[in-house]
Parts: sequence; C-alpha cells; structure tokens
Amino acid sequence: MNYYIYGYTDKGPYRLKNEDALLINKVSVTKPKGGFGSVCIAPLLAAVCDGVGGHNAGELASQICISSLAAINYDSSVDLDHCIQRIHNKIIRTGVSGDGTLNMQTTLCLLAVDEYNSAVCLNVGDSRMYRYVNGCIRQISVDQTYSRFLYEKGVISSVKELGPDEQGAIVSSVGSVLQDPQIEHFRFVTPFGEEPDDTVLICSDGLSGFITKDELEIAMQITSMTFSEKLEALCQLAIRNGSTDNVSIVGIKPWTTPEQYEKLTGTPLSNKRDEDTVRAQMDCLEYQLRYESQKLEDLADKSFESLLAELED
Repeated sequence: MNYYIYGYTDKGPYRLKNEDALLINKVSVTKPKGGFGSVCIAPLLAAVCDGVGGHNAGELASQICISSLAAINYDSSVDLDHCIQRIHNKIIRTGVSGDGTLNMQTTLCLLAVDEYNSAVCLNVGDSRMYRYVNGCIRQISVDQTYSRFLYEKGVISSVKELGPDEQGAIVSSVGSVLQDPQIEHFRFVTPFGEEPDDTVLICSDGLSGFITKDELEIAMQITSMTFSEKLEALCQLAIRNGSTDNVSIVGIKPWTTPEQYEKLTGTPLSNKRDEDTVRAQMDCLEYQLRYESQKLEDLADKSFESLLAELED
C-alpha cells in the first residue's frame, strides 16, 4: 500500500508564533505558515503536536516531541508508549535546564501504520483524529479535557455549565511535571485503505474547534481540488470561522494506482521525481526485508551450531 501524506499549518492572525508542529513520516514541519507533502509506504508515522497555551515555551515542547518521533525507526516491534514516555521525560529535562521553559507541554495525536498496514491512533490531549470512509467522517480520538472528565464523573450534565477556559482545559499532556501522559489507544477496526475513499485527518484544536463534521465531509467530497488544496482550504475556513489559535492539519490518504495518485496530487506519477521517490522507498523496504531474513537465518545457524556443540560434548 502506498500513502500520500500532506500537512499544512498556519499561525493564524491572532498569535505571534506558531506552537503547532507536524510529523510527515520522517519529516518534522515547524514553520509560521506552509505545507509539506510526502509519498511513502508503511510503516509510517504522522502526527500533530500543539504546544499548550498558557504554559512556557509550548512551541519548543511540540518541536521536541515531533523531532523525537521523526527519529524513530517504526515497525510493529516498537513500543510507542515507551517512546512517548521517553519524549515526555526529555521535554521535562530540557524545561528544567532552560530559561523560561519550565513545565513546557504539548498535546500529541499520532497515527501509526505498521508494516502490515495495521493502523492505530495514540492520543494525549485534545488534538483530534478523524477517519473519512464511505462519504462519512467520524472522530477516532477522544478529547482529554476537563469538561469530558467532569461529564463522565457525573459532576456536570452539559459542557455549557462550564466557562470557556474550563471547557478548553486539558487533563493530560506530554511534558507536564505534575503527571505522566495518559496515552489512549484507538485501533482501527477495519484495515486502513480498504475502502477507496479511506482518509485520516489529524487536526489541532485551532481547526477542529471551528470546523463542523459536515464541513469536513463536504471538503473531502470535492472532486475539483487536490488533497493538499482541500486541507489548506480547511485551515483558511477555520480562520474565517473565528479561530484565534494556531491552525494545523495532517491528512493521510492511501493509493494504489497511478490514476489515484494523479487525482490526489494533480501530478502524474510519470513525473521522474515521484517515480524515483517511490522506487527508492520500495528498494529500502526490500533491503529491510532481506536484512531481517538474513538475521533470522544467522540466528537459526547459531542455534544449530550450539546444538551440535552440545551433542559433541
């Protein structure tokens, strides 16, 4: 299965800096405004981090988290919970040793697709993941917010009972000196990419809080725009709808044919650069498979030699 990943971020008109950071497979995107796209095959990681507002150096926390994720050679054997815990500890250590960085924090919403194309969402905080299938969009992750906590405990019957600050407060983050991140897993029930229109969207709350599900569905159904144009349009729509935060989105779309790729990107796959990219990634995968196969053969040989040695003794 091939995947096209595109991410776009905009600091918005009200913020002086962009505290959002994006992971596009192995590439970290940290800029005031702009996008980046990549063609890849599984295994892959894609994520959105949103530096926690009201705390020191949120942009540094999100950048550390994303750059650390980009350095992971992910496959099904990797314990991502352990990786996130290590990133959490790294952010704390950096915050303690820096000037004005104590208790810097970030949210994390991460899509992991392993070498078998099995997908899972890992979430900390209130950035969101959506999955679009068969013309319908649904939220995969669950917001880790104070309002959700009170509602589940039966303290409130409606979010409207809380003030705006309480509604938006999160109860878990990566980098907090008060507690470890509460990492929630949401495994995909059906294989990712099985349906023709299967798409994953990861958004910061600056977008998800100002875009309705209907608007997301309509954007995905537009056939006259490329995938990147749709995502950029959603960011601009969130800003026009009144978002006062940084606005970011990452979209992941499986594809199998040159026609699907051209529809996604507006560029024929015959483009030399794209062909070289896909070929290089396929060669890399073949090398990895040969390497793993050789390791198994070497292990079997060593086991056999050890057995012979024991028999001779």
